[in-house]
Amino acid sequence: MRINEQGRSMIEMLGVLAIVGVLSVGGIAGYSKAMNKFKANKVIDQINMLSTNIRTMYSSQRSYAGLNNGTAVQLGLAPSEMYDATDTATDSTRSLTNAFAGNVYIRTGKTKGSDDGAYIIVVDGIPSAACITLVTTDWGGESGSGLAGFYVGAQTKAASQYDDLYTDDLDTADAVASTGTIIVPGAGDLAMPFTLTNANLVCSAANNVIAWKFQ
Repeated sequence: MRINEQGRSMIEMLGVLAIVGVLSVGGIAGYSKAMNKFKANKVIDQINMLSTNIRTMYSSQRSYAGLNNGTAVQLGLAPSEMYDATDTATDSTRSLTNAFAGNVYIRTGKTKGSDDGAYIIVVDGIPSAACITLVTTDWGGESGSGLAGFYVGAQTKAASQYDDLYTDDLDTADAVASTGTIIVPGAGDLAMPFTLTNANLVCSAANNVIAWKFQ
């Protein structure tokens, strides 16, 4: 009895490999997108937790004088996942990181009545897609939230150059631009939550910085 054996042709094998490759790329892309979404949600949780803890701790104070990364860690205001426990710095040089491994800076901020009547939380190293998620999130502009506004723009600054954000009001709407925009509660294009169209413009850089001001 003769048994006919038929193997796969080279073209068929290449076709199978091509299909496997496409599926692999699609799977990697899907995983990357899911991870970015997860990290963006994690940053939202981190900002909300930081702000809630700060407002609770300073509820009996008239100002946020002395608030910085170091005091946030010392007072237990920052989640342990955001800092290295072996870091012994107790001032603004204490390192805090966000879910994207970017920096987090906490400082007192300026209000019309006081130079330390507010606090500002800055995050950098935020990818474009995550930036859009963050700036279109409804952070709450009602009086109970304490949110006065926030800044978003391309990350072009060194850590020391973020100092100007702490001295700016950040509660007066600025023009929509990729170089930096201030968004405030209220109505219109510059109100929170931000529109997708404008978010796509201000989050166009590969890495972005966002600053929230609470008072």
